[in-house]
Amino acid sequence: MNIDKETIPNYINIVMDDSPKFLKQLREQSEADCQNEDGLKRLSLTIDNGSFNMEEYYFDSSESELMISGEIESSAGKTWVSISIPLSDTVLIDILEHSVKKLNKLDIQTMKQLANTCIDRVPGMNTSVFQKLKK
Repeated sequence: MNIDKETIPNYINIVMDDSPKFLKQLREQSEADCQNEDGLKRLSLTIDNGSFNMEEYYFDSSESELMISGEIESSAGKTWVSISIPLSDTVLIDILEHSVKKLNKLDIQTMKQLANTCIDRVPGMNTSVFQKLKK
């Protein structure tokens, strides 16, 4: 795995509830995560006390970027998160290497083989993306 420290998100949008109960939960999470050891007061937004409800997660080929958005929900409040980040060559190469290894384990050597494989039995594979390849 290579780490890309140069690619910058096109945008990050975070909208948080401003209720005292929610802010208290974020302060408490910061303490639990040891984020305040340097004496500064911080808020910590995690899914430790809630869940992330994905709305969108896809690759926009026209913009060559990953799009992720959804809502972090806890008993104390909600936070909307939306991120758009370009797919860098470094990350793309890692994804391709991982994909080739996974396909090799399945003994898949052509796109047609891939489309006709019982891909639904492979953990983490989504069959709908392969329907176009069967033609």
